[in-house]
Amino acid sequence: MDPFVIKTIDDQPIYKRKLVWLIVSFFLIIILIVIIVVTTSSSGNSKNNNQETSNKEFIPFICLDEKNNPSNNCLGGWFYHLRDYNPEYNAKFAKSKNWNYVFLSLSIDSKTSRENIKAFRAQNISVHFMTLEDTVYLYDPQTVYDDMEKLLLDVNNNSLDIQGIHIDVEPHATNEWKSGDSNLRKEIFKNYTKVIENCRKAINKYRPNTTLSAAVGWFYSSSTKKNEIEGGRGYELVNKDKLDFLVPMIYDEAGNNLDDIIKHSDDYINDKANSVIGLDVRYHKDNLPNIINQVVEYRKNSSYFYGISIFSNHHYSDWGSEL
Repeated sequence: MDPFVIKTIDDQPIYKRKLVWLIVSFFLIIILIVIIVVTTSSSGNSKNNNQETSNKEFIPFICLDEKNNPSNNCLGGWFYHLRDYNPEYNAKFAKSKNWNYVFLSLSIDSKTSRENIKAFRAQNISVHFMTLEDTVYLYDPQTVYDDMEKLLLDVNNNSLDIQGIHIDVEPHATNEWKSGDSNLRKEIFKNYTKVIENCRKAINKYRPNTTLSAAVGWFYSSSTKKNEIEGGRGYELVNKDKLDFLVPMIYDEAGNNLDDIIKHSDDYINDKANSVIGLDVRYHKDNLPNIINQVVEYRKNSSYFYGISIFSNHHYSDWGSEL
């Protein structure tokens, strides 16, 4: 026999050929089992990953607790006059008032704004960008989406560490509202709801993990019940298509004392709308801490009360004092 001739399987005896096929079949079965195990494992991991993603679904918040979880014990407010003092002073002043969030009135492309955001975040104070501070949007709600699109893209491009968008366009500040004409009020309020909806659409598209809140008249819900306007009930303003939180501004005589504050915040709480109660430091002055404690104590068992918002930093008597 020529030693350089290679034998094929067919040249082997029958029992050897069967043995070869048995060995080959065995290894094929092993490979198939490995493939099945790997596929099953990947499927399980994918399911677990999806579950983890679902479990980490964004929860809108105004402030965070010490463990960085969404909290309903929020104290903060509207923060203006950022250029009066340096960012570190601004953040420390807010911290000295036990604020854990701020509604910042600022400009995206401003170095001062960026530095203030960093300073507040360094104090673990949540930052909400305040915008739409003009009734002009109520006359052309479509422009809101365009302006919000630009704002959110700028926020993303500049990697600004903000937690929310806070809008402060007030239908009750318009001549249509002040006229007292119910039809005019309904029309302007209809546009107001479109403003909110367009904000939500822009947020959903460009920055979905962002809280949307708005300063509102404390009387919108009661005005809706009286048929003076339409769409102003708490549950009509706070839902998946509109706001996450509303901030009823209970100022001046409307918030004269604890009873008045409770009475004028009842409608939204009873409407099951997430609420942060707005108070004016100028009206309560040195009694403000006491009023805050009383409101918190009264509302602490409500699932829809998320804290207090103060108007505003520069109205405190010690604003500008050495810290």
